[in-house]
Amino acid sequence: MIKITKIIMMGLLAFFAGIGVCNAGNNSGKQDIYYYKIDSQRIVIYVPSGIKFIDNANCNGTNEAIAVSISAVRDNFAELYASIMLAHANNRKIAFWLDGTCTPAMAGGPFPTASMVYVY
Repeated sequence: MIKITKIIMMGLLAFFAGIGVCNAGNNSGKQDIYYYKIDSQRIVIYVPSGIKFIDNANCNGTNEAIAVSISAVRDNFAELYASIMLAHANNRKIAFWLDGTCTPAMAGGPFPTASMVYVY
């Protein structure tokens, strides 16, 4: 059963990597994961100090963000969460397709919100 799960996860990763992120309209840009925080409402993924995600929603009044958030109420939250954990565990770079909205100004936010995860 574990082997099948690994095969499925690798297939999903290959699919998302194959899609490509050339259309940079709402792409956060490819970065390393520094750390992440999880609470009852969201997961927030941070990049190393001095590095930024591209934030076209200008959540903090700039087009750069130190973190991206994914809401726990999204239908595909479990899959996005699993992709982030897999990327972090394997020291892979990650990018997000941002949906153009921002989280509330709490716990260091507001942050841009994502609807898709790309793992490199």
